Amino acid sequence: MQLCSGRVPHASAVQRRQAGVRAGVRAVAPCSLRASRKRECLQVRASLSEPEDFENGRSQQPMPRASFQAQQLYSLMDTEKRPQVGSYNGEGFVQYFSSGPSRVDVETLNDQMRPAGALRLRHAQHPHEAFGMVFNFDGVVADLPTIKREAWVMLAQQLELPLQQQMLQHPELQMMPPEVAVVRLLRWANDRRAAIGLAMQHAEIAGRLLQQHNKPLEGVREWLDTLGRFNVPCALVSALDRSTVQAALARMTLHDHFQIMVTAEDELETISQRLLTASVKLGRAPNMCVYFDSSPPGITAAHNVTFKAVAVQGIYRPHQLKNADITCSSLQELSVINMRRLFANMGSEFMDLQKQAASQHNSSDDDSTNNGRRRRRIANAMLEPDE
Repeated sequence: MQLCSGRVPHASAVQRRQAGVRAGVRAVAPCSLRASRKRECLQVRASLSEPEDFENGRSQQPMPRASFQAQQLYSLMDTEKRPQVGSYNGEGFVQYFSSGPSRVDVETLNDQMRPAGALRLRHAQHPHEAFGMVFNFDGVVADLPTIKREAWVMLAQQLELPLQQQMLQHPELQMMPPEVAVVRLLRWANDRRAAIGLAMQHAEIAGRLLQQHNKPLEGVREWLDTLGRFNVPCALVSALDRSTVQAALARMTLHDHFQIMVTAEDELETISQRLLTASVKLGRAPNMCVYFDSSPPGITAAHNVTFKAVAVQGIYRPHQLKNADITCSSLQELSVINMRRLFANMGSEFMDLQKQAASQHNSSDDDSTNNGRRRRRIANAMLEPDE
């Protein structure tokens, strides 16, 4: 009997399989052949779906090993890993007790933290002390956009990669995740693992530059000195760890300007929770605080928790910061009277609650009822015939 590629004509499946084994050729069953073809199709589809992941700004590949500070900077630059705005419906904190969870919303905090007694009298004599100022370290105090640009330049020099000078001023280079910028803007890699590796190297270089950074943004020092002269309490929020922020403030000689710090150790999920935590630590109601940021999500979070928002122009265009109460190119342009004017229409602004005592409402109803009875008596008297 002649064998040809392990196939026996006019034989059963068992005989063909045995003949194939004797000939040294492995017979493939039709079902396994279909399964192998399906696996090949799946592999082709998976390879074709990788550019779509880059277009959406997502990276499912595990990141290479890097230092803790580099991972923090990488998560800060990655838009997919940034904290959400939060407090869209005015929610605040959730406290867990044995009787069950207790939810504290923003309006409850405003009522509970309203100044009373001696503190109210002191704020009447010194109105500037009634307000609290909250600053974002990542976008207002430290010049992180410049650090990121310098990190890209150093990375290109180390790896001898092409980098155009006009590409450094591209706003999307600061806004999109670094591994997406490597593929879409810089064109340094086409593979996901290579792109994430370059992004982690960029974060490592940015971390080293941040450790050497000793100069805040323009106008920050003068504005903090002005607030210090009027005894206005200040707080600082950041997505980095406390030791990194304290070391950076010490190099900038700004370590004594902030009474409160909210950092990554607090393990807060949203930007609004950071702002509410800062207001509670400052001892000021949320509707008596001002938040300084340079990003639209921070401005939205401030308004969600009844903060006033001051936008500092940076990588975002002015029309993207139009929701802020005040927009400035530098903190040097501000004054304390500007902060007081933010609260001039407090209580009569759009969507503010208007409260009215129940006794006054009842008395007004009684007055209207008595006036109606008096009018009816007068009308009846006019209709009575004269005797």
